[in-house]
Amino acid sequence: MKKRLAFAISSGFVIAAAHPPVDMWFLACVGLVPLFYALDGAGRRDAFLIGFASGFAFFLADVYWVVHSMYFYGGVPAWISVLVMAGLAAILALYWAAFSLFIIRVWRYSPVTKLLVIPSAWTAFEYLRGQLFTGFPWSLLGYTQTVNLRVIQIADITGVYGVTFLVVAVNAAIYVFIKSRAGAGEGRPALPALITGAVVVSALIYGELRIRQVDDGVGGWPELRVAAAQGSIDQSEKWNAAFRARTVDIYRELTARAASEGARLVVWPETAAPFILGEDAVESPRVMAAARENGIYVLTGSPGYTYNSENRQVSFYNSAWLINPLGEPSGRYDKVHLVPFGEYVPMRRFLPFVKKLTGGAGDFSAAEAPEPIRSELGGLGMLICYEAIFPEIAASEVRAGAELLVNITNDAWFGFTSAPYQHFGMSIMRAVENKSFLVRSANTGISAIVDPAGRVVGRTRLFEKTFLAGGVRMRRGPMTFYTRHGDAFAYGCMAIAALFMVAGLRKKI
Repeated sequence: MKKRLAFAISSGFVIAAAHPPVDMWFLACVGLVPLFYALDGAGRRDAFLIGFASGFAFFLADVYWVVHSMYFYGGVPAWISVLVMAGLAAILALYWAAFSLFIIRVWRYSPVTKLLVIPSAWTAFEYLRGQLFTGFPWSLLGYTQTVNLRVIQIADITGVYGVTFLVVAVNAAIYVFIKSRAGAGEGRPALPALITGAVVVSALIYGELRIRQVDDGVGGWPELRVAAAQGSIDQSEKWNAAFRARTVDIYRELTARAASEGARLVVWPETAAPFILGEDAVESPRVMAAARENGIYVLTGSPGYTYNSENRQVSFYNSAWLINPLGEPSGRYDKVHLVPFGEYVPMRRFLPFVKKLTGGAGDFSAAEAPEPIRSELGGLGMLICYEAIFPEIAASEVRAGAELLVNITNDAWFGFTSAPYQHFGMSIMRAVENKSFLVRSANTGISAIVDPAGRVVGRTRLFEKTFLAGGVRMRRGPMTFYTRHGDAFAYGCMAIAALFMVAGLRKKI
């Protein structure tokens, strides 16, 4: 058992190294092989422990940044922060444990059957992780491939989950081949290897053709000169009223410089205006003036609220505001998917002593549905911070008329940890899935412009005060399969996994 656990833990760490910022993407194609070796022949109890150990190792290496955020900005003692991070890793590791329990029933199937069932099961559990208990689809396996442009183009059909499926299929084929060569009775290893190779080659051919097609089509889309402002405001100062004027000064300066380079739209980060726009009589007019004085549009993050006169209840929102060249608010987007304990406290009735990490207003409320901000520039599909890791939100925005995806975020919480790189990598996939340009403005970085093929046209470094200007195009033409049909591929994987689960329980297969 010790040997099995050692292999399983090594799998977790290897898969973590395949993700940003290490970005050794090729490790993802072999990283699950040790886990498969550890699971082969294991009983149910051992399989659970093996999968849990592997997942725990992965998530410890992947979400260690939780300690940084809680300790430095949440005021939580270091030992409690470590316990919370370990608890989160343990909860997330249960998905790996569940996957392991599932596939120990798969070993008796033919190699070709394994090639279908194992990737389907992994993909199904990743999808569930992104949906259950508000969802946490952070660092899905498919994100390891964002640097491989040809591979990730299939995401406009399957979403990121199709890339995950492909990576797991490669791992499964390699393991079947190695086991057969070792004389373990796996039958004909050439067949699953040939099938996997054919699928990978097909994905690469599709990717090459799709990139060319998109590049040819983009030339006919209306061009817009944009800029992402990165003020690099320290999180400890962000919500301090004494620093409001300085914060606005920084963004006004960056906006004027971007406008001088021809930007028609300047994007400020999440809560760049750390007050309710329109309520602060001193700073609100100065934010509006940044647009009016430069004759441009400014898109900024700032809290918003609504007042229900019937029950006299005020609801606060994490919002994005579009200010037109006249210096008037002309559109607003309220965040749909909030961060638990970051923007609101779940079950506050039972946890009155817990405070959310985000400063400013009280608990934020979630808007009912994502709707793009509509303007003379076109439809702007907003993704505020955490929303960029949820594929369905971006797809909903484009279905509703978004012509440009805009991600505004404040990643100052993460410092120089791996989290800003991971967060940025996940946002790249939203551009590919929907074949849309994406502009990203992050308070401390990484700010970027991404094209519909997933190329990073430009990006900033962490914790530098700067702006990034460049040209984007407002999307035209038919929506992608993924945009229209969402996670149909993931549903198919869940159906396959469920079929084999039921069949396995009945011992019919």
